[in-house]
Amino acid sequence: MVANGCQPNVNTYSTVVNGMCKIGKTKVAVGLLRRMEKVGCHPDVPTYSTVIDGLCKDGQVAEALHLFSEMTNKGISPTAVTYDSLIHGLCNSGQWNQASTLLSEMLALNIGPTLFTFGILVDALCKEGLAPEAHALLKTMSQWGI
Repeated sequence: MVANGCQPNVNTYSTVVNGMCKIGKTKVAVGLLRRMEKVGCHPDVPTYSTVIDGLCKDGQVAEALHLFSEMTNKGISPTAVTYDSLIHGLCNSGQWNQASTLLSEMLALNIGPTLFTFGILVDALCKEGLAPEAHALLKTMSQWGI
């Protein structure tokens, strides 16, 4: 595209970033995100969320949190999908307290947890041997109509 004089837009970059993350080439996706910024094509929340999810799935939760911070510092508001990826990554890496903090932040920003959010938390609680807490969370889900 570029060689033929056609500049990719945010949708083009996001599509390629998504593909790179899906095939496990998250480092390439991060590089594309950086390239977008250099050429003046501003990544949006889906682009950032895709890379954050890829980093979390690769076990690079610290890098994902750094990118999340960078995203929010630029005024790009995260969605439930963004939070779900981070909470899932944190739970998988045994960082339950930080996952709980992110959940509280999510709620404070009036971003409602999804079925996926609750599933992540119930799974993490069960894996930690906290079945009563997981059961209480299931009751909360019902109260919220989820």
